[in-house]
Amino acid sequence: MSATIPSAPPPGAPAGHGRWLGLLLAVALVSGGVAYAVHERSEDARERVTAAETPPSTPRSPSKAAAAATARRVAIDTILIRRAQAVQTGNQTLFLKDLDPSNTKLIARQKVLFANLVEMGFTELGYSQAEERFDPEVVRARGRATYLVRILMRYQIPKVDVAPVTTELGYTFISRAGRWVLTDDDDLDDDLGPGAHREAWDLGRIEVLRGPRVLVVVEKGDHERGRTILTEAAEGLTEVRDYWPRRWRGSALIIALDDTEVRDARFADEDIESAASAGSTFSSLPGQDTADGTVAGAYIVINPNQRDQVDEILLSHELTHVATADLGGYEPLWLAEGAAEYVSWRGIEALGGPGEVAKWEQEVIDDALPTLHSLPTDAGFYESSADVYGVSWLAVRYLVQRIGLDAVEDLYEDMAAHGINQVSRDRILLSRSGLTEVTLWKSLRTYRPQR
Repeated sequence: MSATIPSAPPPGAPAGHGRWLGLLLAVALVSGGVAYAVHERSEDARERVTAAETPPSTPRSPSKAAAAATARRVAIDTILIRRAQAVQTGNQTLFLKDLDPSNTKLIARQKVLFANLVEMGFTELGYSQAEERFDPEVVRARGRATYLVRILMRYQIPKVDVAPVTTELGYTFISRAGRWVLTDDDDLDDDLGPGAHREAWDLGRIEVLRGPRVLVVVEKGDHERGRTILTEAAEGLTEVRDYWPRRWRGSALIIALDDTEVRDARFADEDIESAASAGSTFSSLPGQDTADGTVAGAYIVINPNQRDQVDEILLSHELTHVATADLGGYEPLWLAEGAAEYVSWRGIEALGGPGEVAKWEQEVIDDALPTLHSLPTDAGFYESSADVYGVSWLAVRYLVQRIGLDAVEDLYEDMAAHGINQVSRDRILLSRSGLTEVTLWKSLRTYRPQR
C-alpha cells in the first residue's frame, strides 16, 4: 500500500512541516526579487539620476517604471478577478476574455480548464499575484512587454476542504495594443513547488462523481470506474470510523486519472509499487505566511496502473492519512504508516478472520525485524528495501496492546502537533507509553505474540 501526506518525493512521502520548505524557498530566493523587466530597470535608473540632480526643494515625481508597474498590477488583478467570477457564474466567454487571441492552443486548454473548474463546484475561488519572475528566454521569445508572475490560486471544495486551500500557478502576460493578455500558463511550471499546476482539473477533461462523504475525479466518460471507487471508498470510510478512534467527520477527494503525475504523486518510475498516495493540501503554502505552511488536509491520488485494483482495504489506509492530515504533520513515519496499516489490517481481519493477521505478524517478526537495526526512520523510508510498512504496523499493534487504541490515538495527535525533533518525539512517547523509540524497538525484538 502506500503513502502518507507526501510533499515532493516519491508517492507516499509525508508533507510534515519543513519538508517542502527547501524547494519553495529556493525558488523564491532565486526569482522573487525581480520587480520589473530589464528595460524598465534601465529607464528607472535614468529617472533616478535625473532626480538626484533636481534641487531638494523640487518635489520628485514617481518614476515612469513605478507608475507602469502599478498600472500593470491593477490590470492583472482585474483579469484575475474576472477569471474567478467567470467560474463562479459559469460564464465561459468572460473566462476567455483576457486570453491572447493568437494562442489557439492556450485557448483550447483554457476551455477544458473552465469546464473542469465549473464541474468541481468550488464554494470559494480566487487568484492573486504573488511575486514577479524573470526568464530571459521567455522575454526573448515573447518580447520586452512580457510579465511573468507566480499566482496563488485559493479555493474551497464543498464538504472536502474544511478551510480554503492554496496552490500555485505561473502565468505569462504580454502587453498588446495597450492591453494586458494572458499568453501562457506553463512557462513557470519548473520553478514552482511540488505538484503545482498538476491538480486534477489541470490535466485534461474530468468527470466528478459525488457520494455522501467522497468526491471521485476520473477521466471524462470513465463513469463506471468512478462509481466502483465511490462504493469502495464508502466501505473504507466505515473501516476508518470503526478502527480509528478519532471522530473524523470529513469528506475525501479521490483522484483516479490516466496520468502518472498528479499533484505531488509520481508514478512514472517502473519501480514504484505504491497503489495510491495521500498528498497534503495547504491553507497557506510553506514560505507564504510561515516557514512550514499550514496543512489543511489531504487528497488521495490513485496510481493509474492500479485503478482496477482499488478496494476498501487500500482506501482505508489512505483515508486514515486523510483523517489525520490536519493534526500537524510532525509525527514520525513509522507512526503515520503504522496507524494506516493498523486500520487496513483490522479490515482484513474483519473480512478473513484473525488467521491472516497472525500469519503476517509472524512473517514481520521472522523476516522483517532482522533486516533493521531500529524503527524505520523518516530518511529513506520510502526507498527502503526492508518491509518498513510491516515493522511500522507491528510497532503500532504492540502499542495498542500495551496502552490501548484510544491512548495510541492520543499519542498520534500529540506527536503530529509537537514531534518536531527526536527529543520531542521521545519525550512524548515516553510520557504516554513508558517507552522511547529505542526501548520500543528493543521490545519489538523480543516480542512474542500470544496466540
